[in-house]
This record gives sequence, C-alpha cells and structure tokens, in this order.
Amino acid sequence: MLKLRSLSLSAMIVSSLVLIACSEVNTNTGESPESTAVSSNHSVQHEENSKSTPPIFDRQYDFTYLEELPKEKRALYEEFLSSGNTNSLKDFTPEEIVLIMMNLIFENNFDKLYAITYNHNELPDKDTFIAEYIDLLLNEDIQNYLMYRYYDNIALNKDSSTENIAIVQLEIIFGSAHYLRNYALLKEDGMWKVDIYNYIKEKKAKSEEK
Repeated sequence: MLKLRSLSLSAMIVSSLVLIACSEVNTNTGESPESTAVSSNHSVQHEENSKSTPPIFDRQYDFTYLEELPKEKRALYEEFLSSGNTNSLKDFTPEEIVLIMMNLIFENNFDKLYAITYNHNELPDKDTFIAEYIDLLLNEDIQNYLMYRYYDNIALNKDSSTENIAIVQLEIIFGSAHYLRNYALLKEDGMWKVDIYNYIKEKKAKSEEK
C-alpha cells in the first residue's frame, strides 16, 4: 500500500517511534504459534512506568482504521455497534477484526472491545475487564494506534497461524526500517476474537512483582 507522506507527517512518525522506543521486530521461529498466542498478543512489549488518564484524541482528524473495510463490512460493523450482537462480525477476517479493535481503541469503546476479546472462560466481568484494561494496557494501545495508523501493510502471518489461531501483523516501513506489531486472535463462537486478556494478565503479574 503506497501512501504519500509529507515532511510534517514523517516528523510525527519519527517522534512516535522515539516515544515508544520500539525496535525492529525479529520473529522467534523457535516458539510455536500456540505458545505465542497464549503468552501474548503483542510481539513488541514495553513497560509503562507511569499511570495517567486516557489521552484525548484530536477527533477533528477524520482518520479511521475502517477505511480499508468494504462498504458492506462497515455496515455490519455499525450494526454490531448498535446492537452489540457479535454475530454481525462472524464473516470478518482476522485482519478486519484487528482494524475494528484499533477503531474501538480510538473511540474509547471498551464495552465493545470486551465483546471481541477472546474469553476461554478466563475473562472477568465487563467492569473489571475495563478497569484493568484502562489501568494496564490502554496507554500502550493508544501509542500503537498512533504509530501504526499510517501502516503500509496488514496481513496474516501464515507461518505462525493455524486453523484456529491467527497471528496478524501490522507493518510500517520507514526508510530501511520495518516495524511490526503482532496480534493473536483465536476462534470462539464462530468468529475471530482478539487475545487481549492474556496480555493484561502478564502486565498485571509484572506490576504485582514490583
């Protein structure tokens, strides 16, 4: 996907890369897809040492991760937002679910984010999930949102994915550097759901160790 970048846009991306201190990702081929999905839904992790209120987006900017969705899929997404029924998303690919997740992060729609989170009988109640997500993961996901909104490619990592586990990669190319962010999704109730809560648990365990 080719995108025109202005000098100001390039400067903003550079500042985002510095802010996140993100390095180029090297895939660990010795780790099975199953362990990757269970251990974390991110290939790049960084510690958040400070807690703050959720940042406020400039909502006058009309970017949305949903721009790549076909018209009929956007209509189904709006139906999901209106009804809360995840059946509207059953025909969505793993890549499309990741784009939806990014948009829900942008909208601070944690209620619907909960609905597309893989459960496996481990999810707490919605209020607890939202509180933990805001406390432990929201700031990191917002930085990912800002960094990858000018992504060059989104694709399934076929080498790491299986029939029931999908590893989706968001990629940006800046000069000679490639930056990747991996998200694990698992099949549940006939649709793909993002494996967010395992990562929240990891962050929570690390926080309790301090």
